[in-house]
Amino acid sequence: MNRLEHSRADHVAYNIGALVSSAPSLEDQVVRRNDRRPSTELVILVLLVCVAIISGGCETIERSIKGNANTAVGAGVGGAGGALIGGLAGATQGAIIGGLAGVLAGGVIGNLLDRRERTREATATNEAYTQDQGNLVRIEEVGINPQAVRPGETVNVNIRYAIITLQGAPRARVREVRQIYHQAQLVGNPVVEVERPDGTYWSTLPITLPATAEAGRYDVVVGIEMDGTVDRWESRFAVTQQ
Repeated sequence: MNRLEHSRADHVAYNIGALVSSAPSLEDQVVRRNDRRPSTELVILVLLVCVAIISGGCETIERSIKGNANTAVGAGVGGAGGALIGGLAGATQGAIIGGLAGVLAGGVIGNLLDRRERTREATATNEAYTQDQGNLVRIEEVGINPQAVRPGETVNVNIRYAIITLQGAPRARVREVRQIYHQAQLVGNPVVEVERPDGTYWSTLPITLPATAEAGRYDVVVGIEMDGTVDRWESRFAVTQQ
């Protein structure tokens, strides 16, 4: 896995500035490479989201996933209104929108599992945050487990990220985007929308592949957006033959 556009050492979460005024959402900003893998060029996905939506890194998280009933396969997200989710860390409720398409059509998006790892104060210390940085969004780690799955099995996309608002708002609206590509085609675009207080979070979304999923490499572009400030990360997993 690797961070896009900038290294961890000189990382600065960037503000999309004027783009925010025209209200694009994070899933409308897809990263593409010249070699037909996801990279840094933004592509508008509004039509795809409106038309085509259908329906680890941390050993502790993996144990929690296996032992937590909330990660059982859900009802298959994909309706225009998404699915409401409750019991989120530091949040009253959230929603999952988006879905699976193409070679992943027929797969199921499970229930979100998350936890708050650090308070605002601990996050600010860990990130060496100063007020002149404004709003801070930083993905600290992305873990996909298992790294190799067979059709019909479940892959968990785990994100650890930090958010800090300039004024220390009680809650900020956060969008967690997990985009999945196979052979340069967008085949998954689940988006978690939730309001959270400042802090550091682990967020895990299980995705059960359909029995018809094609073998090969799947690229995953993860994005976190808060008030127009965005950070992104790239990872991958493989689907093997039955």
